[in-house]
Amino acid sequence: MQALSIVLLLISVGTILGPIGAVVIIYHNDLSQLVIPPQIRDIMNGNSNLIPHGNSNGNGNSGLGGLLTPVFVSAQSNKATHTFTGIFNVTNTLNFDLTLNSFSTDVEFTQANIPAASLSLSSPVTVLAGQTAQLTISGHWTQEAQDYMTNNFPGITSVDLSVSNVEININGITIQSAGPIQIGNIPMNAVS
Repeated sequence: MQALSIVLLLISVGTILGPIGAVVIIYHNDLSQLVIPPQIRDIMNGNSNLIPHGNSNGNGNSGLGGLLTPVFVSAQSNKATHTFTGIFNVTNTLNFDLTLNSFSTDVEFTQANIPAASLSLSSPVTVLAGQTAQLTISGHWTQEAQDYMTNNFPGITSVDLSVSNVEININGITIQSAGPIQIGNIPMNAVS
């Protein structure tokens, strides 16, 4: 009877540890693959088709690519407080709901790498699958940016901007990119 209980115990241990051991042997070169799915690893390494990463020479994509497609709606500026608000329509091109919990980034003048502003999402936004929702991004112009524009380009009508230190939280997953990501030439009446 005791021998039977030992055999059953060994079978139980084998059925639990056998598959675990096989997985550990398969991923022995990189055990992080046991807890980080390949899709998340690709996003973290910038190799994902869901989130294309721009490059510093301006030839790459920017934004959230395959997740949310933003379209500029309007912008308002308060010259006294040097703050601004931008409103965007975002379309969820996927087959499941997405909640944009947070978004923050630093903006620079591409030409001189001068910090221009910090941007953040005003409040979380849920975008249902295949639907469009509106989100509000707010920011504050730096004194350095204001001085740079006033001293060097008083009559400028547009400016090249890039973003860096991008941090996005979608459905509880945080995605970070040090950047810079070129966002292109922006009309000054949209940001001043």
